[in-house]
Formats: sequence, structure tokens, C-alpha cells
Amino acid sequence: MDLQDILTNSKINERFKSGDAIEILNLQDEAYQYLYADDGVLHLMNMETFDEIELPSSACEGGEDAVAMLEDGMNIAVSFLTTPEDGRKPVTFKLPSNYTFTVETVVERAGQAAKGTVYKTATLTNGAKLQVPEFVHPGDRIIVDIESRKYMKREL
Repeated sequence: MDLQDILTNSKINERFKSGDAIEILNLQDEAYQYLYADDGVLHLMNMETFDEIELPSSACEGGEDAVAMLEDGMNIAVSFLTTPEDGRKPVTFKLPSNYTFTVETVVERAGQAAKGTVYKTATLTNGAKLQVPEFVHPGDRIIVDIESRKYMKREL
């Protein structure tokens, strides 16, 4: 069986006999809202209980690229691990697969006689940069695939 440590992401291959006993731990996702970041520590709030928790930015399942896409008020899923030794504690978090951002600025390209879609660099209100089609302008709301950091479509 291939096993992965949730906390360190290290993987091992383990063999079990039919009589071996294993301990089953509980991993549960809960909805939280991103509030702000302070020196690599993210502050999150549960929207039902208004409890606040702190997680290091390194706990993001998408890595530093996904952390760069965080925006104030974004809903994220926090995974809580329950163990007999430590009790219930947050271990990782995951951003939504896609999210609607507002374009702050775009770098206009010089006129080109190109076939197909021409892309230009856009800066979002959270400071992230990505390539968008030429018809996107500042103030437009666009839907972005967070995992690939690619433009999907304009919000209607």
C-alpha cells in the first residue's frame, strides 16, 4: 500500500499482513474564509461559529502558487485531523478550483497581425498576474482556474 504523510507529504510503501491492525484517523474538511496574512501566517474564520484559526502559508495544498491567488474574503476548505495524541487540529487548506477576480490593470500590447487569440498580462486586485485575452479590460470580473492560473471566461 502506498501511504502519504498528511503533514510532511512524504510517501512510503508499506506491506500489511491480514492480521495486522491499523488505526484509522479522521480527516474532515470545513468551510473557512480567508481574512489576511501576517508574516507567512494566514488568518482564517469559520463563517458559522466565527472562530478564528491561524495556519502557515506552507500548509496550502496548491503550494506557493496557490497562496499567491488568495483574496480577502475568499472561501477555502480547511482539513482538520483528529488524533488521540493531539486531538483535533487544522493541518492543510485548499483553495476553490476556480474563483472570480477583478482585473486591476492590463498591459496593452502593440498592434499585431496574429492569428488566433492574442494574450496580454493582467494584474488582479490581489496582486497576482496572469495572461488574459485581448478583450479583457481593467474593472472586468474574470473567472480563473486557480490550479493552473489560467483565464477561463468573463463573468456575466
